[in-house]
Amino acid sequence: MTRRTLLAALLPFLALLLALPPVAMAQQVDAGAINAYLTGLRSAQGTFRQTNPNGSVQTGTFYLAKPGRIRFEYDSPAGAMVIADGSWVGVFDPKSNRNPTRYPLNSTPLGLLLRDRISLSEPGLVQGATRDASGTQITVVDPQNPKAGQMVMRFSNDPVALTSWEITTQTGARTRVDLTSLKPGATQDRSLFNIELAATAYRR
Repeated sequence: MTRRTLLAALLPFLALLLALPPVAMAQQVDAGAINAYLTGLRSAQGTFRQTNPNGSVQTGTFYLAKPGRIRFEYDSPAGAMVIADGSWVGVFDPKSNRNPTRYPLNSTPLGLLLRDRISLSEPGLVQGATRDASGTQITVVDPQNPKAGQMVMRFSNDPVALTSWEITTQTGARTRVDLTSLKPGATQDRSLFNIELAATAYRR
């Protein structure tokens, strides 16, 4: 095949490519704006939709108060909760037992989101970041405990707001939490994050 013949054969495909809309280009991540937002997010409450590793979906209400405190109340099953009190995470599962299973908060990347102060410039914290028209995505790990897993935080661009996060454990299990509503600045009663108090009420 001659060069002229090859070019003639390719012309229809070139014309098709030129007719297609341009691919959205990746944009520069505004790390300063994301960092300022996370630092300023001291307390919040709202609703969420959680996709579990097995594909099941749960919904519920959450309450957040930095440093280190968050509470998830699930709509179903009744009584299911997850509470972080600043040091520990208590998992309340009415199907298995009447006492919460406890884990150190620093054993999960969720602790990064609940830090009193976070700096995205901390060495080893950010593993990747992208920004496009749909939002900004930042992948982080705990530099002191990278084997605990990673968390991908997603934000809207304008204005900057947390929309979801996804935690991947060292075994590869993924749990995604999409925030269906978020009210920053909501004042929280500290008793909401008391695992012992919740456990006492749970056993009644």
